[in-house]
Amino acid sequence: MKWIKVFSVFVLLHIVAWAGAHFYKSKNPTKVLLVADTSFALKPHFGDMQKWIDNYVSTSRYIDVQVGTDKTFIGPYEELKSADSLFRVSFGRSNADSLKQYASHDADERIFLSDGHFPTSGWNHVTFK
Repeated sequence: MKWIKVFSVFVLLHIVAWAGAHFYKSKNPTKVLLVADTSFALKPHFGDMQKWIDNYVSTSRYIDVQVGTDKTFIGPYEELKSADSLFRVSFGRSNADSLKQYASHDADERIFLSDGHFPTSGWNHVTFK
């Protein structure tokens, strides 16, 4: 009988800890800034990049994803009318200066989808080749 009481205390502690973590993470989601390189050289990989973004957003819980391109900031991912709107236009070549516009954005994690042709300090780099 004693082991049932001990087991029920551990189950109760687990449920309380899970509920507390869920409540806290729901109110304080991780802020993610996701920037896609839309240079002309990456145009063949736009479909792969879109699949990666969709997979990342659908498999991650408790995150607030803000999206942009190397050209401009777009906004919250869930407010996009179409996920394809990230890749409407491709021109020019991206460089390290194109990421400087995001220096003032408040984000816990920064992800840059690119071909890796220049170093990105402070960003998690996902390479498409």
